[in-house]
Formats: sequence, structure tokens, C-alpha cells
Amino acid sequence: MDSIQDLAPEVQKRISDFERFLGKSKFSRPEVKNVGSMLYSMVKSPGVYITGMSRSLNEDITPKKTWERLNRNLRREGLGARLTGANLYKNKNQIRKKRFCIIDISDVQKPEARRMEGLSRVRDGDKSDHGRVVTGNGYWWLNGMMADESGILPVYSEIYSLDYEGKNHVSENSKVIRVTELVQEVHPDAVYVLDRGGDRSKILENFIAEGKQFVIRCQDQRSVRLHRDSEKETNIKDIAKKTKTTHAYKSLRNGEWFDVGIRRVYYGEIPLWLVVSRRRRGGMSWYLTNIEGSRTEIMNTVMEAYGYRWSVEEYHRQIKQDYGLEKIRIRKYHAIKNMTVIVMLASSFCTLIPERLIIKMLALSNRLPHKQLHDIPDYPYYMITAAVSFVLEQAVKRRPKPLRIRKRNYLQLNLNLREV
Repeated sequence: MDSIQDLAPEVQKRISDFERFLGKSKFSRPEVKNVGSMLYSMVKSPGVYITGMSRSLNEDITPKKTWERLNRNLRREGLGARLTGANLYKNKNQIRKKRFCIIDISDVQKPEARRMEGLSRVRDGDKSDHGRVVTGNGYWWLNGMMADESGILPVYSEIYSLDYEGKNHVSENSKVIRVTELVQEVHPDAVYVLDRGGDRSKILENFIAEGKQFVIRCQDQRSVRLHRDSEKETNIKDIAKKTKTTHAYKSLRNGEWFDVGIRRVYYGEIPLWLVVSRRRRGGMSWYLTNIEGSRTEIMNTVMEAYGYRWSVEEYHRQIKQDYGLEKIRIRKYHAIKNMTVIVMLASSFCTLIPERLIIKMLALSNRLPHKQLHDIPDYPYYMITAAVSFVLEQAVKRRPKPLRIRKRNYLQLNLNLREV
């Protein structure tokens, strides 16, 4: 059976492959070296403290010198955006295997911070005060990931402040559209899935104009036409209540049953499909989509696509829990943005490890369930991150064999002779 000493080089080799790819992608040698160092330390000891990264690298120089080097290179403006583009291009084959691109906006709270550049008031998604919005100091956090039944693949992550970037006429809508443009370059057939926060006219009009496939859960205020030749608009919630839901759909995630219906509506003169779902335990949702096919295929695709949104919420929780993103302590705005991309690269790296290697690491690190294999959770990346970290932490360099017992026949010709 393989040992940890055998598995660690396979993980390290994949990080080295990424470094070589960056070297061929117009990244400078200092950038390649420092990105590779930060990625390795992030995978080995998940966390956003640069001091922790410096110690985990265990270089021949003092940790202070390593910290100064990493901190200096992390401040490079635009480094995160270039890394995101390079990562998309490198993993384009894996991205094309997944049909759905889930886009979601979350938040990173920094209630006690005062000197971090770009701090602004953002909505705290983890808190509510009797239905009222709770705000605090922090940043908005935009994520994009590919998803299907085989799992997820993070492809985009950005922390931003509209107060800081607004002077350059940057908006949240333009950032969401930018995610779709980057994914569209490598995967033209992707279906973009957004929650109610994505129900905005500017985003819808861009998707329609560019021919992008989408599934968007709509808000109560959205209005659409019932007929192409009529200029009258009707509230989408009223239309949804009157839509017959005769199709039964079973959730792939938890086995919950939904009654689903569909009807044609028009956004201006553009024909779209309105898909309505009713939980059998109560509750109703409605979605706009431009996916084509039979009515049954469209309903199944919409329900499947939106069902993958749960993985984004799990991803947010994992990044904040395993990597401690909300503990980030960097003052410079561009360094904060670049660190977020490094975290995404580390998470993406763990999701791309082959299954055979993952099983071995989980077994050796004792991260598999103690009862039965079918107890593995639907979102296994907590275990995978911990297993990769354990393997790299436990692995040490092997001591070379003494010279007297090494085979020294590499200059001789060995013939396999045998008696006749």
C-alpha cells in the first residue's frame, strides 16, 4: 500500500505543473516563484496569514525575509485577474465537461477592521434582525463555479468594494457580466445560474443580446408580457400563481418532491420560458430561462440547475471555515484581492485531484467515515482539504541512501546471461 511519502510527491508535482504553466503564460519569474510558494503553503496549511505561509514554507532564509517577499509580491496590481484568466485557460477541458456555471454574491465581514483599504458597509448574510437587513464593515465577495452531478470547480473569486472602485464607474452588474464573459471564452455552451440578486434588467439584456443561456430566479417585482404583440406587462408573481404545475420533479440533492409548471412569456419582444415550482411541503419559486427543448426537458434542466446552488453556499462556508477568509489581515486593497484569488486557486486545486489519489489520501489521513463509505457527505471538500493538508504536513524529505550501499553500475553494461 502507498504511504504518505509516496503520495506527497504526486501532490507537489501538480503544483509544479501549475508553476510551469504560469512560466509559459507571460508571468515573470518572481511572480511564478511567489504564486507557487503561496499556493503550496495555502494547500499545506490553509489560512490567509502571510506569517503562517512564511513559516510553513520552511525556507533556508528567516521567516521574516520570506514574509517580506510574499507581502511585496502580493501587492502587484492586476495579479489576481491575470491568475484567474490563466487558471481558466489551463482547466478549460475540465470546465467544458460541466454544464452549469453558478454565480453568487456573498460578503466578507471585518467588523473590527479600521485600516484596511476599501472597507465599506455590506449586508451580513449570516445575520438578520427579525427580517431586517443587518450591515457591517466588510467587502462584497463574488464567486463563480462550474457544477454538475460529478462535483464543483471554482473558476472565479473576487473581493471588491464599490465605494473604492466606484470612482472608475465599476458596478456590481459589470462584475457579474465579466464572469460570464470569461467563462464564455472557454465554454460557449455554459448555462449561467443566478439567484434573485441576478434578476436585473442590465444582466438580462446582456445575456439575451450575447446569446448566453441562463436560469434566473426572479423577484416579486419583475413584470413580463403574456403576448408578444401586447405592450401590457403583468407581475410575474401573479402569472406564477395561475400557472398549472402538473410535472413532478424529485430533487437530486435531498429527494424532495416539487410540482413544476411552465409557460411562455415575453421580455419585451423576446420569448422566454417561465418555470414555476411548488414545494409539496409549501412554498413557491419562479424562474426565467431561454433554454430550448421540450417543455419537460426545460423544466428538468431548470430544476437541476438551480439545485446546484446549494454547493455555492457550502463553498462559501468552507472557504470561511477552512481557509479563514474573514480573518484576512492585509491593509492594501490589491493585496486583499490577490489573496482571494490564491484561496480560490487552492480550493480549485483540491477539487481537481484525481479520485484514486483522493481515496488514498483520505484513507491514510483517517478522514474517511468510520462506519461505511456511503456516509461520505454530498459536499466532501472539507475532508479533501484536510487530507491534502495532512499529507503535505506529514511528508518529509527522505534521507539518501549511504554511498556504500548504493548501486553504482550505471556506467556498466549489464547482460542477462544464462548457461546453455
